[in-house]
Amino acid sequence: MDDELYAVIDEKARKMVVMGDFIELTAVLWLDQKNILQLKPTWDCVISIDDAAKQITIRSAESLSIKEEC
Repeated sequence: MDDELYAVIDEKARKMVVMGDFIELTAVLWLDQKNILQLKPTWDCVISIDDAAKQITIRSAESLSIKEEC
């Protein structure tokens, strides 16, 4: 990561938030119920990275249900 960024990690929830110098949210990363890495950058999309299937999916953040997926 860049020097001005740092990560806040919740190991129990399997979530990581990347933040900047001014407590500006840069990205949220988490593993969903299927152990697929999810990345929510600051723009309106969610990027799913499925290592086993070698597949990257980009979808609208409007489709994200925080209670169900995070």
